[in-house]
Amino acid sequence: MNCPLCGYKFSKARETKCTGCGKLHSCNKQCCPSCGYELVKETKVIKLIRSLFK
Repeated sequence: MNCPLCGYKFSKARETKCTGCGKLHSCNKQCCPSCGYELVKETKVIKLIRSLFK
């Protein structure tokens, strides 16, 4: 996975859940380990649609 803000590449196995706001424990966001940018994980439906148009 690549961070769109800083370009840092990290593997999905090393992804950690964001703990920034504390409002939601399962908000489906990931944080870049380098800069802390919050990334929203793609849902299965979005992945399916992207695979259809490749």
